Amino acid sequence: MANRTVIIKSVNDFVARIVEKGFSYRQLARNTNTSQTTISLLAKGERNPSPELAVNICKALECKFDDIFFIKNVDNSKQNTTTDTNAKILQKDIDK
Repeated sequence: MANRTVIIKSVNDFVARIVEKGFSYRQLARNTNTSQTTISLLAKGERNPSPELAVNICKALECKFDDIFFIKNVDNSKQNTTTDTNAKILQKDIDK
């Protein structure tokens, strides 16, 4: 069975989007129902967001999932890693 992990494509681009929208880490955290610490760890590349948090971040930053994130599949049975380009399910949540 494959586990999926949401990963930020570029922390620099992520931080730039936050700044472009005029958010502080605290403001983005409030808008995405998470902590300022979590946003800070994401911005430093030290943590990956949950799928729900990734969707909330995209809504707050008014962008598409694929603009910031990608999904990495890890097949535990074979220890293979592949990139999942099908993020349509999460994008549908953003478009709601």
